Amino acid sequence: MSYILAIDSGNTFIKWGLYADGLWIKYGIISYEGVLVLNEEFSHLPEPDIVIISHVARAITRDQLVALISIWDARYYWVDAQEFQCNVSNSYSIPQQLGSDRWASLIAAWNISQQACLVISVGTAMTIDALTDSGNFLGGIIIPGIELMHNSLFSHTQLTTISHSSGNYRVFPQNTNDAVESGVIQCMMGAIDRMYNFLSLQVNHPIEVCFITGGGASKLIPYIKIPVTVIENLVLRGLIIIANDLLQ
Repeated sequence: MSYILAIDSGNTFIKWGLYADGLWIKYGIISYEGVLVLNEEFSHLPEPDIVIISHVARAITRDQLVALISIWDARYYWVDAQEFQCNVSNSYSIPQQLGSDRWASLIAAWNISQQACLVISVGTAMTIDALTDSGNFLGGIIIPGIELMHNSLFSHTQLTTISHSSGNYRVFPQNTNDAVESGVIQCMMGAIDRMYNFLSLQVNHPIEVCFITGGGASKLIPYIKIPVTVIENLVLRGLIIIANDLLQ
């Protein structure tokens, strides 16, 4: 039995999971400020055969992770996007410039659907990435996430007396709290709808499945009209697929 430890080191949180024989044995999530708490968590895990990591956060967090996983004499693999991996091709002009989290999510999405799809991740930023029917990553967009949009408005306008979380979505907002919340939702939904239409035109048929993941996904799901499936921990799923490919 091969143990795989997958680590998704993001901008705000570190998610991790221990995987073996098709099952998650244990997993967890922690803010990057508390990364050293993982020392206790990892000390109780069986030694993995491979540790696979997607890291898009601060350099200091990477250094802390290196120290944490050094307790094992295991194979380590820091994911970088490739031109081709696990049946997904990468159309980025510089393939390695694509974030490792986005690359892992694309690989997971292709493994699930094997058809044209959008991959939407709603976290600190929101990314919307497009896969064709042949598994080619066409490209994708990055926009600020929900909190970043709120913070930008509150930091650069006179909306300092407005609560960050007290607004509700309205088609025609009639107070400032609702106007801010509705504007953020409309912006993000507009980006999703446009990318859906662009991809449908590109592949010459309606897209039958889209995947959404990330901590902010639940905020958008009530307003999404396109076919969408919620997938928790899409990055971790992709990391496991990459690790299994490496172990073959």
